[in-house]
Amino acid sequence: MIKRYDSDKIKQLVFNIYQAYGFSETQSHKVAEMLIYTDLHGIESHGVQRLVMYDHFIQNGKIRVHSQPEIVKETDVSAVVDAKFGLGQLNGIYSMNLAIEKAKQHGIGIVTTRDSGHYGIAGYYADMAAQQGLIGMSSCNSRPAMLPTHATKAFVGTNPIAFAMPAKPHTFIFDAATTTVPQGKIEVYNKLEKDLPALWVAKNGNEPVYDHTQTEDFKALRDPDATVGLAPLGGVSENTGSHKGFGLGIIVEVFTSILSMGNISTEITPEDLSVGPCQSFTAIDPAIFGDKEQIINRFSRYLQDIRELPAIPGKTIYVHGDKEAAAYADRKKNGIEIDDRTLEEIESIASRLNIDYTNYVA
Repeated sequence: MIKRYDSDKIKQLVFNIYQAYGFSETQSHKVAEMLIYTDLHGIESHGVQRLVMYDHFIQNGKIRVHSQPEIVKETDVSAVVDAKFGLGQLNGIYSMNLAIEKAKQHGIGIVTTRDSGHYGIAGYYADMAAQQGLIGMSSCNSRPAMLPTHATKAFVGTNPIAFAMPAKPHTFIFDAATTTVPQGKIEVYNKLEKDLPALWVAKNGNEPVYDHTQTEDFKALRDPDATVGLAPLGGVSENTGSHKGFGLGIIVEVFTSILSMGNISTEITPEDLSVGPCQSFTAIDPAIFGDKEQIINRFSRYLQDIRELPAIPGKTIYVHGDKEAAAYADRKKNGIEIDDRTLEEIESIASRLNIDYTNYVA
């Protein structure tokens, strides 16, 4: 069952949990802010649902609480950051702030980061740039999840791409895995014991998996040697465009692991403490192309023209960021959505850390 919870109270609980791990007050605030931002925008797969995974990584040492990111190569417009296995959200915020600083000084900033951790939604970091009046982009590689076109084993990560640009009445944000859905969405459906509604998972290259009771197939998604994986954007056939999602996943690999000389997807495993995922962060000042206000206004008019196109009866035309803005308004007023199993996971973590959670989840 899914219930609503006050976002400020859950944010405080997350803050308390990260302070109990040993993160500083500032770091704990940043992590809590980012995770609740995610749930407030209706992306439950990557919000507090991820706390249990991060808890596991903190306990086994894959996330190192006291690590600090280090710049290992830098120019006026670029940098390579060694994240030293710190928490992904903190590495992401650090790296995007670095890209933003370079963009403000030189018009563009591109930072690629290696040996990081799972950093949540890519869109958060792209939006950081947009909130500063810049165009933002971010991407991340991950352990193998995607079935390359015609392959029977996963090789490419879910490798999301995010883009954000200032617009009116709200920021345009595109954030999507290059697989049909991210791994976290499969986890949410499994927690809710719901069948998958479309071809999100396939085995043996092209056999769809829908039934939530096929537990062995879903467990095998974490096994790099299994013949089960996530479908690329476009499904599992060239006729439906699977090669497009596959190609986009490779492009993400270039901007994350290849340029940073970090780990490619096949080198990342959840238990190997010596490897971590890679990320990229780009900020661009529209002013290097012309009058910034005119550019943003023109883009805003373009988006509004799309919204006002004739629509299929009973349907609304949305552009990217519309649904997230509506979700934010709803969840800020009525609470974020958390399923019972995720709540149990959060309560278990809090109990182990001697945190009284009762007042936060009432």
